Amino acid sequence: MRPLWRDLILKTWGADPLQCPCCKGTMKPVRKVIRREEIEFFLRLHGLWEGIVTLPRPPPPPFDIHTMEPIEPPWQAIKEWIPDEEPDLDWFNRPRNLLEPDPDWFDQNPAWKASEIHLDDGRILVLEST
Repeated sequence: MRPLWRDLILKTWGADPLQCPCCKGTMKPVRKVIRREEIEFFLRLHGLWEGIVTLPRPPPPPFDIHTMEPIEPPWQAIKEWIPDEEPDLDWFNRPRNLLEPDPDWFDQNPAWKASEIHLDDGRILVLEST
């Protein structure tokens, strides 16, 4: 049996969403509020409206959670976590050039081409082996 939303909120937040904050009686839902204007109206009515909060998008990881500044990954720690089964496993020591990516980093060979079947209606069916 699926738990009711009321039970989930009570378990998570420790407060009954249907209990009146003034008289502690049980409130009855009248209808769903789905428009933003309605939500803003009722929150303003009860003095709970704080406006719309806009947060800047965080930078791509890894970044410092306090300053939001990019940080360099801990390459030495990553090297220690990776088992050294290959003697020439030195990808973490290579300088990275994002303008000219290393073809070994990709799982695709530029010389490889998927089989294509030209259909009668002008479309092309591309067959990839998996």
